[in-house]
Amino acid sequence: MIRYSPKLALLLGLIYNSVMLLMMFLYHTKTKTIISFIVINTFIKLLPLYYLINEKILSKDVYFTIGLFIVFIIWLHINNQSLKGNAKIIYNSLLYGKNKTPLMALLQKIQQNYKK
Repeated sequence: MIRYSPKLALLLGLIYNSVMLLMMFLYHTKTKTIISFIVINTFIKLLPLYYLINEKILSKDVYFTIGLFIVFIIWLHINNQSLKGNAKIIYNSLLYGKNKTPLMALLQKIQQNYKK
């Protein structure tokens, strides 16, 4: 059985999300949205990266990550979306607190149900 490490994809995601976090501060995004963003990314990126800290990124991991990205682009195309359009939805959702990304929407629903 061939194993692939998600470390490269997680690192790239963390870099992307770090830029997004900086933009959130620059756009004066609501503190609640920023905190939610940090909590979510801690669980889905930082903790897994901590677990993989001693793993090396091998060439097969790079190829697999590129292949997975290509599959994502194909999936977007099949669903009549584009990478640029998808990124715009994410930016607008996070920068302006619209909670249209899956985990942000879920967290908002949990918070709403908790208040009730």
